[in-house]
Amino acid sequence: MKTYYHLFVVGVFFLFAGQLSAQDKENSFFEGNGEISTNLPTSVPLEDRKPIEYNNPRADDIIWSKVVYRIIDLREKMNFPLYFPEEASDNRQSLFTSIFRLMEKDKIKCYEYQDNKEIFTEDLVVPFDAFTKKWDILLTVKKDSVTGDTIGSEIDESNIPNRDILKYYVKEVWYFDKNNSVFNVRIMAICPIMYREDYDTGMMNKYPLFWVPFDMLRPYLAKQEALLSDKNNGARETVDDLFIKRRFGSYIFKESTTRNRNLLQYNSTAEQANREQERIKNDIFNFEQDLWEY
Repeated sequence: MKTYYHLFVVGVFFLFAGQLSAQDKENSFFEGNGEISTNLPTSVPLEDRKPIEYNNPRADDIIWSKVVYRIIDLREKMNFPLYFPEEASDNRQSLFTSIFRLMEKDKIKCYEYQDNKEIFTEDLVVPFDAFTKKWDILLTVKKDSVTGDTIGSEIDESNIPNRDILKYYVKEVWYFDKNNSVFNVRIMAICPIMYREDYDTGMMNKYPLFWVPFDMLRPYLAKQEALLSDKNNGARETVDDLFIKRRFGSYIFKESTTRNRNLLQYNSTAEQANREQERIKNDIFNFEQDLWEY
């Protein structure tokens, strides 16, 4: 009887040992080809990643809201993960490269930029071909190696103008949901801003390109890794995480008002504009604090 018991114990031991070994192989830091795995214990495979779900409140439950417009300056160190790498590598690419490729594949819709208003209707969708032609983005013609006939075209990574995208407009809404007693913020849309030199004057001109509804981008940003720290490459955050967790630097340049003006239109100096930015931030902060005072 003891012999059977010992055999049973040994069998169970080897069974668990085999399972642990299989799990170790599944969670291995290195893949068979020596590359770092994209399926570490702290993450899931890139293709299976999904955006963090929003709570979608009922319109009747929103008793207060404020639409705010921000500028993200990619020259700030905190925003480098959105600008670099300049050419895609190691499962990473710049935010504009992601938007450009998604637009190229017709996976997202980009809407025409208009001053002081954002309208997302079909008649204002920016066609990809028209966009590349307007900004002189080079196409590489693909030809059949046998017949020499043109079989298509493609855009090389080096021809994507992501180096010219130095800022983004961000439209967001702060709101209070009375049903869930939640004060929250949600990004509604982003707009890449291109800077190009005027050869006649030598000045850098600013060109807001188009608006992209942020919810349309999120499923793809959740599959794109962002390197947030040069000191720790093991922090495997996604670009969607970066936005949802507010891990970017920005400043306010406009709020929704009856006169629909940005800060520079009614503040003559930078000092006045900075004071107005602080006022808007404090108004939002004070509203939230007042909610919980008794």
